[in-house]
Amino acid sequence: MSPVTEVFLRQIYFTGIQAVPAVTISGLLIGLIIVLQTASIAGTGSSNMIGKILLWLVLKEIGPFFTGLIILTRSGSAIATELATMKLGREIEYLEAMGIKPEVYLIKPRLYGVVCSAVILSIYFQLTAMFGGVFLATLMSGIPFSDYANAIVFHLSIKEIVISFLKSLIFGFLISLICIWQGLSVMKSPTEIPQRATKAVTGSLFSLFLIDVIIDVIAKIIE
Repeated sequence: MSPVTEVFLRQIYFTGIQAVPAVTISGLLIGLIIVLQTASIAGTGSSNMIGKILLWLVLKEIGPFFTGLIILTRSGSAIATELATMKLGREIEYLEAMGIKPEVYLIKPRLYGVVCSAVILSIYFQLTAMFGGVFLATLMSGIPFSDYANAIVFHLSIKEIVISFLKSLIFGFLISLICIWQGLSVMKSPTEIPQRATKAVTGSLFSLFLIDVIIDVIAKIIE
């Protein structure tokens, strides 16, 4: 196994696999809350409407954004801090002196690892929120699981899937790119490390909101 592949797999493990428990719990709770709150407004018999609202909220909005938020808070700040520490410790200079390109060994594996993790975790979060949330709601309120599952499948379309995939892909790319750039932007003082980590988180968060709105507007225009 090459060193670059090893860095990539470590990033997948840290960003993706280790985040599964948090994504699972969050997905179940969010799905449950959406179903119960919507049912309290529309009535427990409105399975078609509840399934449609659950699908729309989780697939197009909450799923990609909340997954990006989890990745940002867990991995984004860690990437910025790690790279900033390596730069101040002159480890990047040592890599260049040995003929190792930092963009190949440090940047690309982290970028690809975060993007892959964002897409896979988003899909997992959506499935957990939609079907896991409905299952928990069924246990708590006696709502037929099949009614809501059928409504979700009936309203599912290629457009929603494409929008969700694009959001997850772009969110993962922006988070990794901003955090890497902030980490490598430190100059001389160790006090810059927490500052850069904070800027990485706030900058990525603003980008998530902005891109989410832009994609929704574009999708509405071409509807």
